[in-house]
Amino acid sequence: MAPRPDSTAKRVSRHRAKLASGGKSRIEVTVPDADASLLRSLAEQLRAGGASAEAVRAAVAPLVAAPQARTGAELLAFFRSSPLVGVDLHIERDRSLGRKNPL
Repeated sequence: MAPRPDSTAKRVSRHRAKLASGGKSRIEVTVPDADASLLRSLAEQLRAGGASAEAVRAAVAPLVAAPQARTGAELLAFFRSSPLVGVDLHIERDRSLGRKNPL
């Protein structure tokens, strides 16, 4: 006899709650077939924890990390080191209406 759909849903819900309470998340990714075994191996090492998990994190994190946001001080330093520093520029916006749209 097949399990009832509602009992399956309850089991899945209990399992996911158990994972979440243990600080784990279940994810699903779509990758090329050639990379599937690599990602499974990485996930296995991360799940195991310890020194190998830390080594994986240290190696992978810089490759996928978003670039650090620039601060105001960095932006100011960039403009101060610009080759245009000290040049007397007078820039005006073109106020013309432009060309007519042929459509």
